[in-house]
Amino acid sequence: MKLPREFIRLPLTFDAERMAAEVADLPAQAWQAHPLNYSGNSAVPLVSVNGEANDFFAGPMAETPWLKRSPYLRQMLASFGVVFGRSRLMGLAGGSEVPLHCDINYHWFSRVRIHVPIVTWPDVRFHCHDQAIHMAAGEAWIFDNWKVHRVVNPTSGLRVHLVADTLGSSSFWNLVDDVLAADQPGSEAPAMRQVPFDDSSLPELLLEQVNTPDVMHPSEANNLTEDLIRDLEASGDQNPPIQVRSFVRAVRAFCQDWTALWARFGDAREAWPQYEQRRDALLRELVAMRKPLVLASNERVAQKVMLSRVLVACVHRPLPGMNEIQFGG
Repeated sequence: MKLPREFIRLPLTFDAERMAAEVADLPAQAWQAHPLNYSGNSAVPLVSVNGEANDFFAGPMAETPWLKRSPYLRQMLASFGVVFGRSRLMGLAGGSEVPLHCDINYHWFSRVRIHVPIVTWPDVRFHCHDQAIHMAAGEAWIFDNWKVHRVVNPTSGLRVHLVADTLGSSSFWNLVDDVLAADQPGSEAPAMRQVPFDDSSLPELLLEQVNTPDVMHPSEANNLTEDLIRDLEASGDQNPPIQVRSFVRAVRAFCQDWTALWARFGDAREAWPQYEQRRDALLRELVAMRKPLVLASNERVAQKVMLSRVLVACVHRPLPGMNEIQFGG
């Protein structure tokens, strides 16, 4: 999600020692490899599709056995007052890093990632765009993961963060607004709230049950696409104007046809093949474009963002061979 600045610290603090003790109590088999096989990166699923050992974004979310045996981690998550999607403990071994990347897919357009450091050292650095900070144990942060970012652990120890994906809520975003407003002259920062462990508390966690449409509504397709067009058009002379116009015309035509299909069929299953045909036709147009078009905000390729943000999610059936798709080759 795009944010007004790279990092925002939330006014919440947690008992880092209690969190670390619960993490240490987890068995070795709780940890699994990073889904992209980044060296030195590992994770423990806490909230996942059906509460199982997976890294999926889409599907009904449930608590895993590892979260159910960690009462303070559960209380900590509940204290944010939001609905959570995929949430994990993420480990970064000493001498390792999370490589430079940015998050461009459908899931991330409307979700933010909360980081709560559990085990860390002052030399560990989180980089986002041109900023770098240390997130201390027991703090809570969000960051702009649309911009390029990476994490570096130069120490010899395992860094562990709890990371939780959420759409937020009105109270959550009001709290973020209060933090941002404190930058204005005469404004005060919101008071820090401590969240201690309560051995009598078993709060309810609110978890996503619906997170990917069978068929994307035309209004959502238009919103995702127009945001991308604005970003591309802001790139100025970084891209050939005639190719920008071709891209804009192609993706708007897709949205127009998608709206017409929806008016005829809605999300009826028998119409899914027609939606797939229109999706695949746009993909062929994007692949045929001679040059990758670069976005102004993060220098990602517009064709790839359209694929990851819209085409992958616009109809339930998956795109075959997505990882092999190249643009401007």
